Amino acid sequence: MAETDVRVEIGFEGGLILSMKLAQVEWAKLETALDSGEGKVALAGEETTTHVMLSRICYVKHESHVGRIGF
Repeated sequence: MAETDVRVEIGFEGGLILSMKLAQVEWAKLETALDSGEGKVALAGEETTTHVMLSRICYVKHESHVGRIGF
């Protein structure tokens, strides 16, 4: 993904945590959906699309610096 990726951690009711890298466009889509708080949102990650029920989210952690392994 591009240099503008963000790491997002989504915590759900019951303790499940979903961690993924998203493009800025996908992060903006999630942020807009969180403002409405209802329904679901489809997030396109590196190799998957994840459908998230907004009513089940307890928290969202957003990191703009995605660490990389290597030299």
